[in-house]
Amino acid sequence: MKPNIIITVLLLLGMATIRFGRDAISANNQAAVKTSLTNSSPLLITKEHAEYTDPEYYYNHANLFVPLNQIKRNIEQEKGIFWLKKELGPADSLSTSNYILSFDNLTYVDLALINGTGEIEFRKKSGLFRKRKELATGDGRNYFVLNLEAKKLYTILLRVKHSKGYTPIYNFHLQTELDYLIKTQGINLVHAFMEGAIIVLLLYIAFAWLVSRYRPYIWIFFFLLFIGFYSYALQNQFIDLFFPTKPQLAWSLVSVFRNLAGISFLLLTIDFLNLKKISRLYYKLTLYIITVVVFVAIFNFLNNYYSGNYKQSNRINILLGTIYVLYFSNLFISLWKKIDKMQRFLFYSGIFLVLGITILLYCGLVLQEQSIQYVSLLTQFFVLCITMVLLIGIRLRLRKSEIDHHKSTESVVQERTVELKKANDVLYEQQILLLQKNRYIETLIDEVNHRVKNNLQLLYSLGSLYKIGDSHGVQYNQAIQSMQDRIHAMMLVNQLLVYNQNNQLKIKTLVIETVDYLRQMHDPDKTVCVNVDIEKDWLISTNTSVPLALIITELLTNSYKYAFPKGSKNAPAINLSIVKKKFATTMRFEDNGVGATETVLSTSFGIGLVKDLTRQIKGSVTIHQQQGFQYIFEFKNMI
Repeated sequence: MKPNIIITVLLLLGMATIRFGRDAISANNQAAVKTSLTNSSPLLITKEHAEYTDPEYYYNHANLFVPLNQIKRNIEQEKGIFWLKKELGPADSLSTSNYILSFDNLTYVDLALINGTGEIEFRKKSGLFRKRKELATGDGRNYFVLNLEAKKLYTILLRVKHSKGYTPIYNFHLQTELDYLIKTQGINLVHAFMEGAIIVLLLYIAFAWLVSRYRPYIWIFFFLLFIGFYSYALQNQFIDLFFPTKPQLAWSLVSVFRNLAGISFLLLTIDFLNLKKISRLYYKLTLYIITVVVFVAIFNFLNNYYSGNYKQSNRINILLGTIYVLYFSNLFISLWKKIDKMQRFLFYSGIFLVLGITILLYCGLVLQEQSIQYVSLLTQFFVLCITMVLLIGIRLRLRKSEIDHHKSTESVVQERTVELKKANDVLYEQQILLLQKNRYIETLIDEVNHRVKNNLQLLYSLGSLYKIGDSHGVQYNQAIQSMQDRIHAMMLVNQLLVYNQNNQLKIKTLVIETVDYLRQMHDPDKTVCVNVDIEKDWLISTNTSVPLALIITELLTNSYKYAFPKGSKNAPAINLSIVKKKFATTMRFEDNGVGATETVLSTSFGIGLVKDLTRQIKGSVTIHQQQGFQYIFEFKNMI
């Protein structure tokens, strides 16, 4: 809700309240003059004697009564029981109709209606502290319904016991039921209008808090809620609705509601003004006042409920109200320059608060118990004004917070954008440097690979020249051939790595390439059947590929050289299989050649080399040579 809308609603509310309230009070005053029981003949009064409580006794002893204006309003009336007498006759111009005999604030009233022949037509009970079941049908806590006939003599006897500590006010009024409804409907309409406005504001504040989660909304909600209960508790509908059997408890809660509302407003003051930060002195003082209010609320409740001394509680409340006025007046003056424009709306609402408390203090001091009929209406009016002003301040503050938040967010976004741009520039420079380093490293790797390839090719070519140029015998040439085979295995690994541009290569490609080269070098006619069985193809690292290629080269070379001498009858065959299991890899190499003796096994350079290479890649080898050679390699999942 926008502030200008709230101000408009506030003005309309004030105008409507003043209009309806003025009309209602004017009508009430006019009716009070015309309908008072003292308008034609005096209202008589006498104090009850403890041994006589029957209305017939006081009807028959008219000499006990004196006019009401002749009795002194002394302290005895605050505790004693009194009988009032009023005679109705032709001079009162009664017509046959239902009449309302009303009164204000009396706690216990017993009615006896006696006709002209001295017979009691009916007896009734009423009063603020009466249980609902004790009231007759149609009667209220502050009025009786009487069916009177025209031109008939009646005597009304009223037994009054007032137990609130105040001197009772005997303002009895007799009027027709229609006139009474006309008299009360104005006040009831204003109350209904005010209570409806309070309910609407409570709903608005609740939804506003759910949306914004702004804590001062909570204190305003409770302040308005408790004030609403306070003003409603001053009306008889509250008792009949919530405490029909314990009306005194309901009246005792009135002061509690008022004090809880005061605590809520003090907590709002702390929170909205941020007193803990801007003024430690007033922050501590506010906490002390809250503590005092709590003790006052407890004392007043116990005092009202158990002793019924509402007059004493009212004096304490007047003192507490004076403390409120002094506290807020000094608070506004002292902190005016330390707070922002939005926080000053709390001070504007405080003006209504101080004004309302001052008016209520005046009513409490001068009118005392008679002020109850005005307190409820005044409280509702001032609390609505206070709430509307507070809502304007909170709405403006939230709006300012949103604007500040957007500005800070934009500032943070701009700062982060600048930082991100700088980081991107640095990252771009680092990326350029990294690309340059990568190109340099690639160049170095290519150069190394090229030189390794050239050196291996040179060694391989030198071996070929030695075989062709010098005649050192078959054994010498076989040694050179073995060296060439090993060099070729390393050349193959290097070639595959360069081709893959990685530090890994496929095992199946490595094995097949090695087998094809060795067959071409040692068995170009393909007289030996070589079977290669690799179920799956996977990548192996450089650390594994070179030793593995050398192992296979050494095994195939030995088989080609020694396993199948001329004249062998069996069809020569070599089987190579590699199986990768879950936790290990098994390689089997076997031929169906002539085998070898243990002496050959222990002195063979090739077999020793195979064992060393196997240990290098963390494997184990088992050799069988009875019917050809059989090698079983177990690697711990290295390949």
